[in-house]
Amino acid sequence: MLVLPAIDLMGGEVVRLQKGDFGTRKAYAADPAEVARGFAAAGAERIHVVDLDGARAGHPVNLDAVRAIAAAGVPFEVGGGLRTLADVERVLALGAAFAVLGTAAVQRLELVREACARFPGRIVCGIDAKGGEVAVSGWEQGSGLPAAEVARRVKAAGVALVEYTDVARDGMFSGVDAAGAARLAREAGVEVVASGGVASLDDVRVCKAAGLAGVIVGKALYEGRIDLRQAIREAKV
Repeated sequence: MLVLPAIDLMGGEVVRLQKGDFGTRKAYAADPAEVARGFAAAGAERIHVVDLDGARAGHPVNLDAVRAIAAAGVPFEVGGGLRTLADVERVLALGAAFAVLGTAAVQRLELVREACARFPGRIVCGIDAKGGEVAVSGWEQGSGLPAAEVARRVKAAGVALVEYTDVARDGMFSGVDAAGAARLAREAGVEVVASGGVASLDDVRVCKAAGLAGVIVGKALYEGRIDLRQAIREAKV
């Protein structure tokens, strides 16, 4: 199972939010590339990068930071504001190994299909749920769709991996929704990475026991609750 350390970007800095609320922004580092190098040194196989400004703006914003992270030399994925094929091409050209489509998975399924055809194996979809309903546009709008329905649609479009976040848990140290992620995997027939609420190594163990493809760890790393090296070891046991 993969453990993906997260780098959330706002204004070029590494930040974390609570429940996706932009008003709860807390900065942890001014140099995203330095953070990425630290994750690489700890053994990370893939880094999860989110352009929070891009998610709100509807197009990539923190491209200089993405370019700098690429220089760290570890595979990474980028999501946030990728609403056109040109946006996807841009972040991949900057060095991202994967592009994460979130809002587009709901509102522009044809883009997902086109991106999967153009970049096979390099498109991931983020499904972020509030009370079972998929949220879009930086988690600020509802979609009226359940997570399983969106997952089935993107699978049909060519996506093999989905990243599922329970927004209510994100940044709250309330424990990851491994059961919900595993249920999504069963219902939609896709590989699922869980995100949101990770507080301790127990969350990593629970995700592994649930048969998930991976878990994204963010705030718990920055707050010193989880050691990345140890988390990666637990995921490999």
